Amino acid sequence: MQSREAVLEALQEGKDLISSITGLQYTLINNILHARNSERAVWNESELGFDHPPSWLNLKIIEEKPTTT
Repeated sequence: MQSREAVLEALQEGKDLISSITGLQYTLINNILHARNSERAVWNESELGFDHPPSWLNLKIIEEKPTTT
């Protein structure tokens, strides 16, 4: 993502993010940042900070896959 603000805005909009480096996924739960390793893993409170550009530069929004009926 281009900026810390873009990351925080996406999270506030309810979007989940994924790191292109680590594969960790990030989301907000009760306004607290949480992370998990995979779709099956439990969300745990994250200690990730966005104080340095590498913290947000490798994050991207997880695209939702269309559901089939």
